[in-house]
Amino acid sequence: MFAFVLMPFDPAFDDIYRLGIKETAEKLGIRAERVDEQIFHKENILERIYGQIDAADLIIADLTGRNPNVFYETGYAHAKGKVCLLLTSKADDIPFDLKHHRHLIYGDSIQNLRQALLKDLDWLKSEIANRRSVLTVRLNKNKTSGLLEKGRMECQCQDRSGV
Repeated sequence: MFAFVLMPFDPAFDDIYRLGIKETAEKLGIRAERVDEQIFHKENILERIYGQIDAADLIIADLTGRNPNVFYETGYAHAKGKVCLLLTSKADDIPFDLKHHRHLIYGDSIQNLRQALLKDLDWLKSEIANRRSVLTVRLNKNKTSGLLEKGRMECQCQDRSGV
């Protein structure tokens, strides 16, 4: 499982990321990465961020400080229908239109972040696995277009009463 992490590129967030987010995710078998620790050559950073959001199973976004880039990327992830776990050190950093989304307030404590994140990531991991197992699609091998078609179900009943 892959969690893409959105947060400011600022040394003040390095311990929060490495000790709070990344280590906690790894304990649950979740690979957590920020774009600044990835190697890429054929795309610019924004294209890479879009691609990583698309590829991620879930998004972890630290909204501390209301960084405009993090908000932009979080909005993109929401628009793509991604599961987003919002984090902040202060409740005031979550604007009113995002307060209804699940968010964790960790204060100034990495230990608080670890404890809260461990519970939420564990639940999200099982929730995402459940979502994947709910839908089974059977494709018609005779169709070559690769598109799913909405079918109409008909029932033909026979009247056996003889009337």
